[in-house]
Amino acid sequence: MLEGRRYDAIIDASVIVTVVALGVVAAGLLRSPESAVAERDSSIVSEPIEYPVDIPGCSEVEPPPSSEGERVSWSSLGGSSPSYDNPAYSWLTSSKAGAMSAAVLAALPGDVTVELAAPSQSLTFQPVDDLGGAAPDGFEPSTSARGELARADSSAYASIDVRPSDTGVPACVAGALDARTTELDGTVIDTNDGWYEFDGNRTHFRSATAYHPDGTLVTANLTTDNTSAEFPMETSELALVAALPELRVTVLAPVGTPGPRQDCSVTSDENGTVADIRAESVEAANDALTITWESIPDAPPLNRPIGSLVPGYYGSGVCADLEVVGTDIGISISVSGGAALPVALDPYDPENAYGPVVEFRTLPDGSVVESYDADIVNSMTSEDGTTQLARSVTVTRPSGVQVSVRSTVDLARTQYAPMVLPEPLPFEILDAVAQAPIAQWP
Repeated sequence: MLEGRRYDAIIDASVIVTVVALGVVAAGLLRSPESAVAERDSSIVSEPIEYPVDIPGCSEVEPPPSSEGERVSWSSLGGSSPSYDNPAYSWLTSSKAGAMSAAVLAALPGDVTVELAAPSQSLTFQPVDDLGGAAPDGFEPSTSARGELARADSSAYASIDVRPSDTGVPACVAGALDARTTELDGTVIDTNDGWYEFDGNRTHFRSATAYHPDGTLVTANLTTDNTSAEFPMETSELALVAALPELRVTVLAPVGTPGPRQDCSVTSDENGTVADIRAESVEAANDALTITWESIPDAPPLNRPIGSLVPGYYGSGVCADLEVVGTDIGISISVSGGAALPVALDPYDPENAYGPVVEFRTLPDGSVVESYDADIVNSMTSEDGTTQLARSVTVTRPSGVQVSVRSTVDLARTQYAPMVLPEPLPFEILDAVAQAPIAQWP
């Protein structure tokens, strides 16, 4: 290796770009001190870079950019709620996101696990954030999958970003990559290990960036703040993920590929977090729901197994949103703990004069069952005029376990009132599912 000067450079912005729901928080490097969108400034210091340097796979290596006068700026970019199958980003359909998510999970080494979390934090590719006219110059819309990976005693936060790009393969720049390889199909892969410090806290990262022949740009990052800088995936394993052909935006998903799981919500009074959820508890609850569903005569077919509970986005509960095949009927299930036994409302209290009437009954084991039927008067209406009729049964156990089952059906907006209203799933089915033998949680 050539001996040369060491540079104290600022870390590349691609390592610190975070996309959040309903907007983007962008961290970018500014070459000049003027910025109309800067809200706060802090230097991010990276490990020193040596130049001149030989980089495997590079015939020429350019010097690192000067860090003089650079700073990091944060700004919040608002946009519309993201969704799959957005005509503005036709390359990302729901099926495509599902196929990409499945391909990444299948490519992980067998002893690497994804930590239990909500779907959006379990390496599931999310919709593209539609910034509309708020998108800054040079911004390339992308889909990302994130999650915590673990292997033996090491763990790291993983982020995989996929986007169509017309920037091409960049020149080799000192500090931007440790090595470059070119696959037989023309895919160019840059790998890089390093660290950066923000406000004195050091973060180690490992990245693999793949420039696919069709213009797809895939960046796979692992970050950890462990002092040992150990990662759950080797550089070569991370590069294999970035180079997956299934991630190319021009590769269509196989016909019939289901869309990815979406986050669901759990309404609970408990103060737990997803870290309190045990995998064996989720498996036991899913088994209980499956057994119960199979015992229901003429149970309708669902788009996913009834035992498909996943952690909610917040708290220590689990949930599942399902659909009855071939209908507009949905069914949502949630399981949580720490609930107090409910008390029947006073029907003569004026505060209880509005809303659906909740019926209470007590089971022999002391569990309390709450049932309500939201008629058209007490139903919610969306912006497009669709009214959603709902029916719900909630069972609260003396142990604090609460199982809530809710079924909905859409009533499309029409000029005339329908002669017969559509029906959610019947109470008998909801009641049976809510009483599934889930004794403890979590």
